[in-house]
Amino acid sequence: MVHSAAETIRRVEELAPDIVLVDTDAPEPGLVLCRFLKQNPRTVLLPVVILGKSSRERVAALAAGADDFVFGDVSRELLQARIETLVRATAARREIAASQLGEEIRRRDDLRQMFRRYLSPRLADRILEDCSLRSTLLAGADLRAHAVVLFADLRGFTSIAERLSPNAVVQLLNEYFSLLTQITFRHDGTIFHMAGDCLMVGFGVPLAQSDAPERAVETAREMLEGFGALADAWKELHDIETGLGIGINEGEVIAGNVGSAAYMNYTIVGDTVNVASRLCQRARAGEMLFSRSFKRSLDERGVVMDAMELPPMTLRGRRSPIDIYCVPLTKRVETGTHFDELSSTGTFRGP
Repeated sequence: MVHSAAETIRRVEELAPDIVLVDTDAPEPGLVLCRFLKQNPRTVLLPVVILGKSSRERVAALAAGADDFVFGDVSRELLQARIETLVRATAARREIAASQLGEEIRRRDDLRQMFRRYLSPRLADRILEDCSLRSTLLAGADLRAHAVVLFADLRGFTSIAERLSPNAVVQLLNEYFSLLTQITFRHDGTIFHMAGDCLMVGFGVPLAQSDAPERAVETAREMLEGFGALADAWKELHDIETGLGIGINEGEVIAGNVGSAAYMNYTIVGDTVNVASRLCQRARAGEMLFSRSFKRSLDERGVVMDAMELPPMTLRGRRSPIDIYCVPLTKRVETGTHFDELSSTGTFRGP
């Protein structure tokens, strides 16, 4: 007699049978047991054979999920042959299922490693859990989003590359990008481009972030602070002068796979990206430059920036110049109820 699904599953797991054979004059208990086993993921592949007396019982057994139905007057030899065939077929299905599961696990691990190349572990895991978003990214579909774009770039890198050996330059770049990557991931930013001495980061894409402006400001602040200490170490070790410039802009971007059949890169493009890049190029060592649109967004969110307004910046192809603002390292940034004092390393632009 079957008393409960939990008891049935526990008993089957204890015995670990290769097959379950139900032989009863009253078919209902056997059908209940069959349903229990076939509805549980741990026993769904366990073959169930029901012995009965009529075609009506056979239909009911197969409807309950039984793998086979055998009439009670079947010969012992035929019953044994059918059971052996069913056990072999089930073993093959289990091997296929195990192989598919292993492949899926490897695929998810590969995806996780791929996403974590440019996403923080938290964002990577969220994308893997979101089937729709994961499919969109893997399918190469373009995504239009409102985002904050941050560019960070070394100052004086050309002279560093000329003075130091290639091995030393590579080591410095690895230290530089490791620092900026750690800070970016700490604030769940997405790295879209890393080349030479330039880093491009996005907030609010591919996952929407309601606090993207705050994340960008904190990231920029920590980058400037962290690189100030790193630059001091480079000065002492290699006698080189360098600094970090940052440009930030906010607006619409298009995210997608850009490239050719031989090489693709998931990145963001658009006017918002171009302006952020130009702001970074103009920023001097130790400066954070951003556009009026980003400044307006911060003001609306109550983020107080002790920023200096600079002469408008004219971009090629634009009729009107862009109003820009600067926060050097000596300025303070209020991102809520506390003030974060910035260090005083770097070269600053005058008011």
